[in-house]
Amino acid sequence: MISLILLDLLVEKKYISRPAIWTNVAAINLHLYEYQFVSEWFTWYANIGILVVGLALYTYKFDESLPDWYYTLAWAYSSIPIAAIADFTWSGAL
Repeated sequence: MISLILLDLLVEKKYISRPAIWTNVAAINLHLYEYQFVSEWFTWYANIGILVVGLALYTYKFDESLPDWYYTLAWAYSSIPIAAIADFTWSGAL
């Protein structure tokens, strides 16, 4: 998971790309799957991420652009929030 996040940090320059969203959502879902004490909020966060990435991959396949509001929402699944959630859950803060 850490390698996926580090790779995304290198790739994300001005905006979060749709493949980066996919890897971040996969990383947080894998992390929460292995974590024993998962909050209901994080479960919802991870599940909504699957919907966000589904829309991203669908439009990516057909080479369609997404509106600006999508990228604002997608920032919640960028490397920084994902890394923060992983760090806080590992440290026992969440």
